[in-house]
Amino acid sequence: MANSQEHPKRSLMGFDFTPTIHNDTYPFIDPRSQNMSGISVLVTGASRGIGRATCLSYARAGVSNIAVGARSSLDSLVEDINAAAKEAGKPEPKVLPLTLDITDESSVEAARASVEKEFGRLDILYNNGGYLEPFLPVTESRTDEWWYTMTVNIKGPYLVTKAFIPLLLRTSNGLKTVLNAASVGLHTVRAGGSGYQGSKLWVMRFGEYLMKEYGDQGLLAFCIHPGSVMTELASGMPKEMHHVLVDTPELSGDSIMWLTKERREWLNGRYASVEWDMAELEGMQKEIVERDLLKMRMTV
Repeated sequence: MANSQEHPKRSLMGFDFTPTIHNDTYPFIDPRSQNMSGISVLVTGASRGIGRATCLSYARAGVSNIAVGARSSLDSLVEDINAAAKEAGKPEPKVLPLTLDITDESSVEAARASVEKEFGRLDILYNNGGYLEPFLPVTESRTDEWWYTMTVNIKGPYLVTKAFIPLLLRTSNGLKTVLNAASVGLHTVRAGGSGYQGSKLWVMRFGEYLMKEYGDQGLLAFCIHPGSVMTELASGMPKEMHHVLVDTPELSGDSIMWLTKERREWLNGRYASVEWDMAELEGMQKEIVERDLLKMRMTV
């Protein structure tokens, strides 16, 4: 984390960037207190886990249009989205289920065409789809599985973002926000993690490129650690790491909703964690910008 040497009490992985750390949702990020009427979002990897929880949080916040993309069935998710909106006292959103393979350019292009036709706009793109290969030393790893991690975690967000940037930028009075799912693991080097951790390091840098290339047109792009949640993906981590998987999907979904419910220029090109206290993080925005924190760079 940038300039961490100036804060010797802060973890180099950013665990304690805010004084308060959360493992479950809390009132400040309660989506039921928000009004995101008129907003259109797309969530990839939406069928289960953190992606599913994020869709429900957006529904509770009153988002008008939710496009949900995944390779697996989305039927139950559509029902749950409508139920979540109703429970929160919000109108049922227009839900667009998309059979989406983020590694296939023709599939991504078909999804873009559907979103543009059905919604006519897009405010928020959340690149949530990902893959984690078994943690093995390089010589013991399977080439096809290692490379598939790169394909899903790098090519996937690249293709989806490439396809949807024009619609994001064309959306009148839009939030123009791209949020990429990274991982706290990108800040460390663990034996066997060259595929997953390496790909998530790229995800963080990708946001900086998007800021550099499209920031003058209003695009915002940043990445998050979406939480240490016991999802199907996370269950593939080494068993000795499972004890850290204590966050709830609701913490992830509600934090993501809060981070994207309005334009946050002070996070452009940066990293955030859903475990951080959002009220405290918001209060630190002047320090973050002035000292250019929450970015990766070489310390010399």
